Amino acid sequence: MSEFSGNIAVIDVGSNSVKMRIGRLSGERKLLIIRDETEVTKLGRFVLSDIQGKNFKRENFVKTIDAIKKMVSQARHASEIILVGTMALRAADNSEEFLNAVREETGYNIRILSGQEEAEYSWLGAIHDISKSEDDNIVMFDSGGGSTEFVFGRGSKIEKVTSVSIGAVNITEKFFANQEIIKRRNITQALEYIAEKLHEYGIQNLCESPEPVKIIGVGGGVVAMAGVKSANEIFMPSNLHGMRITQRDVRRQIELYSSLTLRERQNIIGLPANRADVILGSACIVHEILKNFARSRHECFCTVSINGLRNGILIERFLQR
Repeated sequence: MSEFSGNIAVIDVGSNSVKMRIGRLSGERKLLIIRDETEVTKLGRFVLSDIQGKNFKRENFVKTIDAIKKMVSQARHASEIILVGTMALRAADNSEEFLNAVREETGYNIRILSGQEEAEYSWLGAIHDISKSEDDNIVMFDSGGGSTEFVFGRGSKIEKVTSVSIGAVNITEKFFANQEIIKRRNITQALEYIAEKLHEYGIQNLCESPEPVKIIGVGGGVVAMAGVKSANEIFMPSNLHGMRITQRDVRRQIELYSSLTLRERQNIIGLPANRADVILGSACIVHEILKNFARSRHECFCTVSINGLRNGILIERFLQR
């Protein structure tokens, strides 16, 4: 364990944001989080061309590299710095150009995670301090900018992993491109599209367990929704860990976001302003996920975890080696 005794930094390059978490192991062998940083760069907003394919917008390309450089500098005293990439880097045709640019600017390589790996790390991070029983029947979803990962399992054991190509960024671009006027039909079409995608990937069939299911929600979107529910003027993710988001909460938030302009959404108490443009897309995804799990007249809910992919990688590095 000695080679992992210092601080480790994990930088996650996602479709909507770049996130860094620095952690270390305490004397009691508990994971301690030293620093959390997030910068929204919208890397996953692609330029589509019949000739060049699906490429990163140059402005977002540069902004994301600048964010990575800043975080690498902030983590320079860590004993290890790990860079990982998810859906945006899996999907873009110019990913190699981006990877080379990061390597040249920082000296670090980005490891592109598969959907399976992304889901497994998110699971490891999310259940670490929420699931206490090996008998728990658990479904975890991690909804990001470009995809949503689902992990089905019992206790700490994973039974099934599925990655669905719906995320806050691509749903926003497809249905809510006009941020000033959101019509009822836009909401209806978005919900129907998400439902179709979940059905296409067999999520509904995987939800048909007769046993009670503990649902854990991970990702910036669901954490931001918890922030809106809490209505605290200062957004503190650590205070939102373990909060419940019900179907009723989600419906209310969809109504709220769709009734406001982008500028008005940026002023919602509890909502980080840099998520105001994609929060409606996030809420629509969560709505359809919870709808899949509804088994009775009782409100279905998910428990919010602020610990996902980055936490999972830290746990693997510190506690599983």
